[in-house]
Formats: sequence, structure tokens, C-alpha cells
Amino acid sequence: MTDIPEKKRAFYYRPKTNQSASPTVRWTFLTLGWIFFVLGIIGVLLPVMPTAPFVLLAAGCWARSSRRFHFWLINHRYFGKFVRDWEANHAVPHYAKWLASVMMALSTTMLFYSLPADMLWIAWIVAVICSSVAIYLFRLPNA
Repeated sequence: MTDIPEKKRAFYYRPKTNQSASPTVRWTFLTLGWIFFVLGIIGVLLPVMPTAPFVLLAAGCWARSSRRFHFWLINHRYFGKFVRDWEANHAVPHYAKWLASVMMALSTTMLFYSLPADMLWIAWIVAVICSSVAIYLFRLPNA
């Protein structure tokens, strides 16, 4: 850690990694990490696709494959705090819980209005899944 300037050293976070001994497993996790990270970036740009789960999956994959990419993501300007909070104690920011819940409610409501009457069972399944996700989110500690 001597190559990090003194000012930034307090903010640099080095998590424990659990790298696999097998090169095949490491390459698989490295590739999956990049796929999930790209999907997370797409989720930033598209409102219908989530960002957080894909970034967390990328962090988990890189923790098992590449210290370099995992440390980069952990110390990332935008995603770093979110990933650190999740890895430390499975915490989600309060605003993120509300934002996710509101977006799921809006999406489910739009689904009820856009599906024909004979396909409403799909909307009900989505409503149950979204409600379950919201309950799970609010049971997690706040970051």
C-alpha cells in the first residue's frame, strides 16, 4: 500500500478475496464478472434493467477470480461504497430500497394496465415477486 498517496490511503479499502486455485474457475469467474458489470452499466442507462444486482454479482465473481478488478470495483468512485456496504454487512441504502420499491410498483401497475384480461395472471405473478423482493429489501440493514 505504499504506492497510494497519504491523503487517499484512508479511503482505500482492501477486502479479503477468496480466489480459486483452478485457472479454469478463475477465468470463468473473471468472464462472468465482466458480463455482469457490463449488464450493470447497461442498467444505469436503461430504466427497465437493474444496476445493483449485476454490480454485486460482478464484485462476487471478481472476488473469486481477480484481486485487481475486485479492488478496482471496491474502490470505484460510484459503485465502491455500495459494494463495500454490501460485502461488509449486507446493507442497502435507505433511498435505494425506496427507489427500488417505487420502480417495482410502477412497473407492476403498468403491467396490469397493458396486459389483456386473459393474461392478468402474469401481472399477479410479477406483483407477488416484486412484493417479496420489497419485503426482503426492507428487512436488510440500512447503509
